[in-house]
Amino acid sequence: MTGGRSETILEKYPKSWQLSAHGTPIWRDETLLAPVSTAFGPAMLKRASEGKSFTTSSSLLRWYEGSGSANILKKQKNVQLLEWIDGPALSNLVDEEEDNQAIDTLSDVIAKLQAPKRTPLKARLIPLGSTMHPLLAQKYSENLVHRHGARLIRHLLQTTKTPLPLHGNLHFDKVMHHSKRGWLTIAPQGICGDLHYEFASALCHKGEQRDSREIRLRLSTRATRIANNLSLNKDRLLTFAFCHACLKSIEAARDSENATHWSDMSVLLLDNLVP
Repeated sequence: MTGGRSETILEKYPKSWQLSAHGTPIWRDETLLAPVSTAFGPAMLKRASEGKSFTTSSSLLRWYEGSGSANILKKQKNVQLLEWIDGPALSNLVDEEEDNQAIDTLSDVIAKLQAPKRTPLKARLIPLGSTMHPLLAQKYSENLVHRHGARLIRHLLQTTKTPLPLHGNLHFDKVMHHSKRGWLTIAPQGICGDLHYEFASALCHKGEQRDSREIRLRLSTRATRIANNLSLNKDRLLTFAFCHACLKSIEAARDSENATHWSDMSVLLLDNLVP
């Protein structure tokens, strides 16, 4: 963070926060990320764009109590001050072909997030059915993959026995290494749904791999390891990942973004599903 612009940004927050510039601010996904110094050390200031709110995210981070997640230090409606995480993202391990270690780490983080808490969660979570509405609407689509996804997600939603509070956007880039506290997740979205869905984004990460057969094998191996780690159902994990890829493909096309990755992943995942 440099110059007068940085100081102007920090002037918007309470003086009691005692913030000073510590790096260069960037915008990512309509969110300002600004490294800052505080009276208790470095921290990350996050500010959502106008009209956005961190209310649900902040409530979840408080509820997690720092177990498997970054601690939230201060908050306003559209601002969070988070503990500084000084290490790399878990995606580094995946890109280095260390899949087993990455999956075991992700499983451990999710187990911590799902561990019993001392207090009830006071947050309005998004039902997974609402998130999946664009896919559910593809029931009569000319796109056969999306039509199949609409049928499968309806079945998954109907057979979810115990909806749980989920991070909701937990891919490998959202888990980072803290030199003293280990692997921690950041930026929960807040969804209520089937635990199998929590792994959907991670299963859709193919990195730089290009060979379709290798990707399909990798997907199957990941799902098997997750299922063994947390006593989940492998086929249900892959089916949720397939539906997630379909959803993201639909949303990307709607927003005039490149949908190639998600379209490719939906086909690759469909090949891995049990007939």
